[in-house]
Amino acid sequence: MPDDKKLDKILEKFFIRFNKYNTKVLVKLGETIGQFNDLTPSEAQMLAQKLKYGNDIDELVTELALITNQSIDDVYTVLDKVAEENVAFSEIYYKAKNKEFINYKDNESLKRLVNAISNETAESLYNLSRTNAVGFTLKDELTGLTQFKPLKQLYDDVIDEAVYNVSQGVTDYGSSMRNVIRQLADSGVKTHEEKVGFISGYNRRIDSQVRQNVLTAIRQVNMDIQEQVGEQFGADGVEISAHSPCAEDHLPIQGKQFSNATFERLNGNLERPIGEYNCRHFIFSIVLGVSRPSYSNKLLNSYEKESNSKVEYEGKEYTKYEATQVQRQLETKIRQYKDRQIIARASGDKEEIAEAQDKIQKITNKYVDFSNKAKLPVYKDRLTVSGYRKVSTK
Repeated sequence: MPDDKKLDKILEKFFIRFNKYNTKVLVKLGETIGQFNDLTPSEAQMLAQKLKYGNDIDELVTELALITNQSIDDVYTVLDKVAEENVAFSEIYYKAKNKEFINYKDNESLKRLVNAISNETAESLYNLSRTNAVGFTLKDELTGLTQFKPLKQLYDDVIDEAVYNVSQGVTDYGSSMRNVIRQLADSGVKTHEEKVGFISGYNRRIDSQVRQNVLTAIRQVNMDIQEQVGEQFGADGVEISAHSPCAEDHLPIQGKQFSNATFERLNGNLERPIGEYNCRHFIFSIVLGVSRPSYSNKLLNSYEKESNSKVEYEGKEYTKYEATQVQRQLETKIRQYKDRQIIARASGDKEEIAEAQDKIQKITNKYVDFSNKAKLPVYKDRLTVSGYRKVSTK
């Protein structure tokens, strides 16, 4: 059965790679903004021309292509490994049914199936990183609408904003650009998909979107492999993986074995079916009565008790699972302010550095306090942002 920690480790590898790229872009934008400080209008115009016709953006585009290709290579390796483990899990059922077992490395039909999923995932990663599909979302001050801007356009617009503020003779250039650097940090590098017909488009952080695409591919390999091997050895049931804390709607099903018909009925009645949306459960084809359940009743009962246990914090009551969602929200907020601090340091905005650092400390304290009271681990790795370092604000 899959290990949540192992799955997280695989996904974080992709997330960290693109998160480092996000930091690199923020630093470049921050440094660009900082270069206009204390310039005269004519000097700002000259610098703007130099920057716009330089190769800064070309370097960032090249960097994105490199890490995308690296990630595509890793996708093929990861999905092959997932497939191999799925096939090995089913060996006992082939033997029980007196069917010939062929390991994954020698099973050409399964290898073709996995290769097709790998190709599809590789294409999705390539599409995410197309030049016009990568950029930032900023709010238009006149309309109040959030607009996606491709990286090249965004870079030019930031330079134009800097030149404008210099030409207006503002007494505090840093303050005049502060809203821009906050929006850049809060947006982060995003991938953009246009609306097609009735299918709505989206703007999502590229590091999170890549992680989601890889998770979707791992799920797809698991489901397709289990469906095929199940048909081959004559599966009459399924077993669902289990973890804790678990969402309330999946608690009655996780870790148990069901006949195919029973599981289809139970899963069909769920608003959030097993293995879809943000569910982290996996489904395995089995022969009922052949293999002992992977999870004892005692363990599943302890998972249920832990998942339903309550924690009260600041006047609100949460289940253990709900508490993990609060953790995720706080982790996201901490990373957001670390991005603000990073771009503020690059631009030289000392006031914004101090404010961001203060927010980081306060939210981190709350995160640790909440986690301790909810008896949840403090995930320091989830708070990590490439390029961040704590600074004194005295």
